[in-house]
Parts: sequence; structure tokens; C-alpha cells
Amino acid sequence: MGSGVALSDGIPSVRSYREVLESGIFKEMEVFSNRFLSENHVALRSYTKKWVRDPLHQWSRQWEYPFVFNKVQQAIVSQPTPRMLDAGSGITFFPFFLKSKFDAADVHCCDCDTMLSNIYEAINARQEKRVKFSTSDLRALPFGEGTFHLIYCISVLEHIDDYEAIIGEFDRVLAPGGVLIVTFDVSLDGTREMEPGKAIMLMEALVKRFTPHKDISLDFSSLVTGPGVFTTLTARDIDPALLPWKGSTFLHRVKSLIRTGRFGPWPPPLTVFCLGLTKRDG
Repeated sequence: MGSGVALSDGIPSVRSYREVLESGIFKEMEVFSNRFLSENHVALRSYTKKWVRDPLHQWSRQWEYPFVFNKVQQAIVSQPTPRMLDAGSGITFFPFFLKSKFDAADVHCCDCDTMLSNIYEAINARQEKRVKFSTSDLRALPFGEGTFHLIYCISVLEHIDDYEAIIGEFDRVLAPGGVLIVTFDVSLDGTREMEPGKAIMLMEALVKRFTPHKDISLDFSSLVTGPGVFTTLTARDIDPALLPWKGSTFLHRVKSLIRTGRFGPWPPPLTVFCLGLTKRDG
């Protein structure tokens, strides 16, 4: 990355997270993202009302985007014209940033939201470096076998129960020796979508088909209770604006009680898990 920061697979430490925020690549992303949001604010207006206006400055994304960039940078060294897929892309600056950094790359985005196609078209019309977009379900990707050298999937799988079908599609459309980069949030108290037990099952499904870049323990209980682990609580201490939950804390906790039967702490304690994997040959 040119920053001297070690972006390790697994759960980031608070120290590493803070170092990333001071890194050269993060500052590059900030400049690019701010310009992207400013230049495309009209096209993005309806979409940002559904999600967030500034994806980069979110508690987990400030780590996830540099982590994925680091993995992409390592993976495409041997590929003169790499083909990569942003799976479950939504609309962010990130695939356009990758295209700006790796001009020879063929960058595809896909998402099931049928409203995104026109927005991508409007944004591409303003970009010197364009990306491709297709509306598709991740469980039935519209690509042939072995199409991509690299797939990244940022904070998507925690929202989907049928992740094994998606992992199977990643396996199908990824070339032998290709790289899969996955990130997902983990709910430390089990009141959110990806509680530690489900995270273990997701990891087991991934390692059945792919080889992890690092030998990661599946004992999430020990991983998330280690010293200096980055969580939403430490993100709040860094900057409360990094958290996506706005408005009355009490109302958020009541909604959590209705949904889960538990009147949990606020903000909900979450961490983020990131992993690179390689498709096995044959």
C-alpha cells in the first residue's frame, strides 16, 4: 500500500485501524471519494437517501476499502488485464477508484437493485475511467465459468441467509487460482444479523471451496474478546459520526427489543471480519 500498515486478515485491531486512517492510500481514497460524491450528487440523490451519503466514512468501511484494495493490489500483479467483480456493489466510489488505479483492469459491478442501472449510466457518462454494471441476483450470476480473476464482496453476506448458493456462484465464475475477498460484520451480542455462530458457518462454507490466505481460527469467541479488538464501541470513541444509527438511542433500542426480544446495549457491539481466499486448481 505504500503506507507501511499491515492489513491482516481477520478482525482488525484498534491500533491498525487508526494507522490505516493516517495512511497514504486512505487519504487518496478520501480525495477521490469526496470528488466522486460532489461530481455525482444529482445522480446519487435518491440512492443516498436509502443508504448513506458518504460510504467511505462509515465505521467498518474505513477498514474494508483499504483492506480490499491491498488484496487487489497483491492479486493482480501477475495479470496484465485483470477482470474483477464487485459483488453486491450498490453504488460507491470504490470500483471507480480501482479503475483509476488499475487502468488495464476490467471492473464489473453487480447488484439485485433494478434502480441502479440508470444511476451507473449517469455516473459513467461523467467518468474518464468507466466500470460495467449488471442487475443480477448473486445466486445466479450472468457470467460464464471462470470469467473473473478476482471477486470482492464487501459487507453483503451478513444480510443474506442463502450464502452457500452465493459462494457456489463465486466458485463457478472465478478462474482457477483466482482470488475471493470477503468482508462481513459480526454481532458480538447476537442482536444483529451475523452472530458469532452464523459467522462460523459462513467461514466453514467458504473454506470448503477456497483456500484462505491466512490460517484463521474459527473460534470467534476468542477472536472478538482479544485485547485491542476494533468494534463499533471503539469507532464511537474515535468519531461518533462513523456509526450509521442516527436519532433517538431509546427508539433504536426499542426497535431492537421488538426485533430480537432483547433490550441490548447501544450502540450494538459489532466488529468486522475480512478475509482473502484463493480458488483451488482443479
